[in-house]
Amino acid sequence: MHHSHPTCTHCGCNNPLMDTLGEELLTTDAFSRVPAEQAARGPEVPESLLIYGGIIRPMINGSTEVVEAIGIHQGQVVAAGKRAAVEAEMQKRGISFNTHELNATETLLPGLIEPHVHIVASAMMAGFPDMGAFEGQFLRSGYNENWLSEQLKAEADSHHRSDDWVLGREVDPALMPFTVNPPGELNKLVTIDADFLDRHVPNKPVLLLSASMHTAYLNTAALKLTYENSTDLQKKFDTFEDYKDSNKGQLQEIPEMQPALAAIPRRQMLGITAQAVLNLARLFETAAKRGVTMLYDAGLNPVQLKVLKAYLKVYKSHVRIGGAKVILTPGDIGDDLKPYEPVAAYEDLYIGHLKVVSDGSNQGLTGYQNAEYRCDPAKNRGNFNFPNVAASQPDTMPPEFADLVQKAVNKNWSLMIHANGDKAIEFTTQAYVNALKSLSPEQRADRCDRIEHCSLLSPEQLNTMSTWGISPSFLIGHVGYWGYAFDKAIFEKDKARTLDLCKSALDRGLRITFHCDYSVSPLGPLRQMEQAITRIMEADPDQGVLNEDERLTPEQALRAVTYDAAWHCRAENWVGSLKPGHLADFVVLQQDPLSMGKKLPSRGHGHDVARTEQELPPVQAIYQQMRDIKVLSTWKGGVRLYAAKD
Repeated sequence: MHHSHPTCTHCGCNNPLMDTLGEELLTTDAFSRVPAEQAARGPEVPESLLIYGGIIRPMINGSTEVVEAIGIHQGQVVAAGKRAAVEAEMQKRGISFNTHELNATETLLPGLIEPHVHIVASAMMAGFPDMGAFEGQFLRSGYNENWLSEQLKAEADSHHRSDDWVLGREVDPALMPFTVNPPGELNKLVTIDADFLDRHVPNKPVLLLSASMHTAYLNTAALKLTYENSTDLQKKFDTFEDYKDSNKGQLQEIPEMQPALAAIPRRQMLGITAQAVLNLARLFETAAKRGVTMLYDAGLNPVQLKVLKAYLKVYKSHVRIGGAKVILTPGDIGDDLKPYEPVAAYEDLYIGHLKVVSDGSNQGLTGYQNAEYRCDPAKNRGNFNFPNVAASQPDTMPPEFADLVQKAVNKNWSLMIHANGDKAIEFTTQAYVNALKSLSPEQRADRCDRIEHCSLLSPEQLNTMSTWGISPSFLIGHVGYWGYAFDKAIFEKDKARTLDLCKSALDRGLRITFHCDYSVSPLGPLRQMEQAITRIMEADPDQGVLNEDERLTPEQALRAVTYDAAWHCRAENWVGSLKPGHLADFVVLQQDPLSMGKKLPSRGHGHDVARTEQELPPVQAIYQQMRDIKVLSTWKGGVRLYAAKD
């Protein structure tokens, strides 16, 4: 059945490539030997250092206060405070150390944390050519149908074998120009389907993956090969025309996508598999370059866990890794799932949560809403994933969903529940409250239950979350990257103002974080801070602000990517602050993000801000280029894993 959605659900949890190629990756020799460059480098020895000067914010207990110095030894923080006191403590312990003085503006912070990414899924998808909406951390200028057409034709021309497929990834129609129609008519986003792709590449098979990996777009040639290659499809559909008419070239979710992926020449798919390990390494290196010392994977299935474990046996990771085990049905919480026990000491690849996906995405028009979307298709409120994945529109909370949450709570597991639409958040808060009622206040205090994305909130929902200790983790790019489309085309009047209510959540005592959902949006906690501080809609030609009352202070934003992010990842005993005894994970920036007194140099690449400082409110003029602050070095456990070139 064709779902008739012009875009897709946006969440990195779904990964058809992992289901298709993951086990095959594990059977190759990719993890069987230590690469020569790793063997030559030898073991990494943590430095013993006393660092002083510049601006040092250890974020102890979440405070942004500055200290004079910090001492590290054997991968841990020894002391932070007055330089004389830190030096005395190092000497008292008999530590031989070197000193390092920061320049006046250089700033040392705890390592930045990305609390919701998809590591293996994104690395696997990176084997497809990039046809997405981002250049680095900025929206790609001129991202539209013509740009995509040019990429498709160039990719088609680059293949010399007649059986090659034209492949692409991270396609996002919601970030292309849209059409706003008069009242009473639905607005229109770009529709990518077989007819669209046939106009641009009619003779070679084309398969494009959406940014979320929940949708594959195919042209007629690719659909025909998919049908001819699958006996199951031939049994289900009498003719190819019946099959094409059922989906129009938009294949939703893994069951529909897998026959198409299986039809791609094996030679091409093996080439994608061969790049996976290199893409993992590149992902970790990119994280370090952006000051990130910890990634929390928001949805690991058994195959992804195996891949990460195999990688870590061979390679030294540039970041620490934690994550959540993905749960699809109540049956996944069976006898073989042991009750949660807190991780006593950090270990690579620890599991801190269970992950549940309740609906789709708002920019994909599948986040589950109380009211219909204001753009095509008509009468669309999105989908809830219970009782049937991407095919349910219940009016009351499904018992299957409530049962799943209750089973997790009974086993002492905290949950990360993906919920984007306001109706999905309503069901999610209901399920949490029903399950948490069985616990004492002391038991609830030991938990860390989250709502992922938590896009569209009401004051009542925030009050409920505050009462029961349910924390929001905001995909803040919803405001910065997609806010303009939400405000002008996707939602009815003023609904976009309820996106990512960061300040309202803090005002109610909630601990919040920002995340990128990589590869849905780019890695970059400094960029996420900037978007939370300014709330500028970056696709808006006028650079308007979406609900300025929800803007954060720089101090609040910094806590969300360090101290509170560690707590969200159940890692607060190791990272998130440079408290004595914590791991010596830190970043040195060229400029202090909390005291940016002037605009940084031009972003370059055509990204200059159109208006002058005098025309902008001060908070925007000062902080709108925070993502451009240069990362000078990134340290993990007292080992410098990244250093910027002069």
